[in-house]
Amino acid sequence: MKNFRAAFRAARTLPDAQAEAALRDLLKQYPALLPEDEGNLRYSLGVVLFHQGKNDEARKETEQACRLLEPLPGAASALALTALARMELSCGDTQKSVEVGRNALVLLHSRLSGDDPRLAPSLFSLSFGEYEAKNLPEAEALCLEAKALWEKQKGPESLEVSTSLNNLGRIYEEMGCPEEGIAHHRAALAIRRSVLGDHPETAFSMGNLGTALAAAGNWRDAAEMLEEAIACYARCGHTTGNDIEGYRRNLNVCRSALARENS
Repeated sequence: MKNFRAAFRAARTLPDAQAEAALRDLLKQYPALLPEDEGNLRYSLGVVLFHQGKNDEARKETEQACRLLEPLPGAASALALTALARMELSCGDTQKSVEVGRNALVLLHSRLSGDDPRLAPSLFSLSFGEYEAKNLPEAEALCLEAKALWEKQKGPESLEVSTSLNNLGRIYEEMGCPEEGIAHHRAALAIRRSVLGDHPETAFSMGNLGTALAAAGNWRDAAEMLEEAIACYARCGHTTGNDIEGYRRNLNVCRSALARENS
């Protein structure tokens, strides 16, 4: 078992494609593992499959991991269940994702201390399922909880906090609170400008803010921000992509609206 655990630790340090092959080899080499070891192995395999976009395979491995880890103490079962909720969402089953996510949340709070560094990313991940299911108050509460933990752990100007602010901006837009959404996008952008400078994530925040301004009918400010987003992407070497094309379309909408106002 000592040899297995050393090989398992080594496999987890590899890039995803190599890790997948190494983890599959371990499953073949050690067909009679303890439930804890097999559960952790399948959980890790599920994660690397998910990172490669192999969502159905990832879900199957993580489901097995959850069954193996469920009776055991410790946080592994809660973290595996959290990952499974995200995988269900990526497989298109929003209802199942929410169901699994809510079970994961109960388990997370029972297995992890309130300041455990693993709690914030798990809460943030679970907020996606609630957001996609249009359960906006639940999504907001989870995102706010994650943000508060990250502020405590990493500081109020951290990139993790900026990501929370970005998602809260979207949530408030969906709630019909455009000004609150815009304010959160501005706060996210301020952090990313300060920490990252010219960076695709900074450009992404600019685009989100520009889109929010456009949705609120602030055409001139929106156009300026969308132009800045596209220019920032270009400075980072990115001139095409779904986000960029979306911002170009939004920019054209803004320009048309401004032209009508000036005619």
